[in-house]
Amino acid sequence: MKSMQNSNFGADSMKVKLEMLNESDFPQIIRWVNQYPENFMIQWAGQTYKYPLTLEQMKEHYRHGINSIESDVFIYRIMNDKKFIGTIQLCRFNFEQKEAVVGRFLIGDEVNRGKGIGRAALDEIVRIGFNDFKLIKIRLNVFDINMQAINCYKSIGFRENQYLEKVYQDRTGEWWNNIEMKLMKEQWLGIRRRH
Repeated sequence: MKSMQNSNFGADSMKVKLEMLNESDFPQIIRWVNQYPENFMIQWAGQTYKYPLTLEQMKEHYRHGINSIESDVFIYRIMNDKKFIGTIQLCRFNFEQKEAVVGRFLIGDEVNRGKGIGRAALDEIVRIGFNDFKLIKIRLNVFDINMQAINCYKSIGFRENQYLEKVYQDRTGEWWNNIEMKLMKEQWLGIRRRH
């Protein structure tokens, strides 16, 4: 199954590819997340972890392993010009409904954001989900304050599906609302045919 291996992008999507992540990569993820304030971690992982992120927290969260059907999560390194610059995962598989969730999407350093790398990585994880895992629906969750991410998701076809108000209150007292977005395989294929 190709999803278990490395995955390359087409020539038009820069020099970006996805490779399977190893637990030995966790310290790099921790460095990326902890270089930003707590709100960044909340946007990345919801309330799964306590700030600052630690190796112990990550090992506990992934105690059933990674990159197997049994672990229910496949985590990929986002590589650009052979450099490890971020991560993205496909998880919470429901093979009866043929759906899964994209999560923990991270472009580590700001210098790598706004260049289309995230869009290319998202498009590839969606391709892996639909083609390699034979899914028909992929979902994700995003806070409404993260407009850059929302625009990225919409650019490959994700649409708002459900809106939950007042899911998280930051330290300034501002409430964040959660948007569940979904993408159906047929929608995605239609968008790809037009481009």
